[in-house]
Amino acid sequence: MKKKFTFNTKGYIYPFVMVVYMLYLSLIAIYTAHFNIQLKTLDNIESYYEKQIQILLHKGRYF
Repeated sequence: MKKKFTFNTKGYIYPFVMVVYMLYLSLIAIYTAHFNIQLKTLDNIESYYEKQIQILLHKGRYF
């Protein structure tokens, strides 16, 4: 008589791998978003200071 199992072990490994892969992709997405926000902030700070320097130079004041 052939033994029948109610579950297949290969079928249960696949969801576990998918969960690990989703966590990995989530970490990459969070890191990318964080890095993107940092770059935007640095760019805005740089443009602000360049604008302020141009205003000071235009007024004739030297720093």
